[in-house]
Amino acid sequence: MPRVSVVAKNYAKALFLAARKNNSLEKTSNELGVFKQNFSTSFAHELKNPVIAKNDLVRIISDVTQKFGLSSLSSNFFASIVRNRRLNLFPEIYEEFSRLNKQYQNILEVEVISAVKTEKKQIDRVKAVIEKKYPGKTIAVKEIVREQIIGGFQIKIGSEVIDASLKNQLENLKKECLAAIN
Repeated sequence: MPRVSVVAKNYAKALFLAARKNNSLEKTSNELGVFKQNFSTSFAHELKNPVIAKNDLVRIISDVTQKFGLSSLSSNFFASIVRNRRLNLFPEIYEEFSRLNKQYQNILEVEVISAVKTEKKQIDRVKAVIEKKYPGKTIAVKEIVREQIIGGFQIKIGSEVIDASLKNQLENLKKECLAAIN
């Protein structure tokens, strides 16, 4: 996961705490997701234009949030980041909010990377093994297809990586052969 700036963390934490206080974590998370899905770079670029007055920016973002039917909490949040010219931080804020929400809900996000789509049965087996290692956690598996690993799989749990890919095995074999030659 890319680094998140301190400012983005502060915005995300403030929004998270407000949503938790209002018992609207799920709704706020969904609304941020809707905004992120519809957040085009050209739209963001227009809103970052320093020539546009802050009041006009707030009006535009208010119209957009109203169009999407966002709650007053989310609408006020977007108005705040637009007013403070921090909309460019939204992707980071979104990632940090999601991380805080998953941590609060005791969800452990796991990436399963393979060269081809993994069968549900295999994903379930991986999930069962991880559940034993992390009791009490809800495991959320994100499946990624990356042809470059050739075969096998990689599992990422936070900063921990289990690499059982064919590419890794071939690289290790290459290192061993080169070491034997030298």
